[in-house]
Amino acid sequence: MARQARLFIPECPVVLELQGVGGQDVFKTREAFAFFRDRLPVSAREEGVQVHAYGLATVGAMVMLLVTDAQQAGRFVQNLNRHFSPVIKDAQPTLGGPVWEPRFKSTVVQPGSRSLKACLFVEQLALRVHQTLDLATYPWSSYAAHAGVVNEPWLADLPSYWALGNTPFERQSRYRQFSEQGFSDRDQRELTECIHKGWLWSDDAFFQQVEPLANRAARPRPRGRPAKA
Repeated sequence: MARQARLFIPECPVVLELQGVGGQDVFKTREAFAFFRDRLPVSAREEGVQVHAYGLATVGAMVMLLVTDAQQAGRFVQNLNRHFSPVIKDAQPTLGGPVWEPRFKSTVVQPGSRSLKACLFVEQLALRVHQTLDLATYPWSSYAAHAGVVNEPWLADLPSYWALGNTPFERQSRYRQFSEQGFSDRDQRELTECIHKGWLWSDDAFFQQVEPLANRAARPRPRGRPAKA
């Protein structure tokens, strides 16, 4: 069976999930985390993508991007891997074979409030795997930048983040408040399923609006024969 193309819808952010091959830990040293994080803006610039958010944990990485075509996310990941894998194998000899699972997972997200939720979901990776209790002091996530703790000017802020306030202080304060509200179990379950299956995460009205713009089916087709007219 032919591999399904990655979903692409113009002007919609994409969430990527990279996992260590066979479930192995990828980031075992501070140097590994730092190299990957520092490589993100370089690969983004070289491939012409914008990075909205990132989250790293020992088990892997999540990144939120804005891309301009269906192949751009794949080229970005290839660029990252081409520079990261040789370095990390030298630093961590136990990683003898491939570093990442051969096909990363991804989803396209509806702009607006859902994109802000997805941004936080990406940043909370280490929180979900119990690697940190405080994202504000965790150096391997863009949460600290969005919360005003550190400055990462290479990040491209989402329009929904800009809409939080008129000044950086207002946006940072309201994003902290937003993060404290938590992520509902339903949202987390739906977004996780969309990432793992490659479907659009959106409401029904947005799906109907953008379906003609997508490069393939954005949601699974209903089972059974079409209803008779």
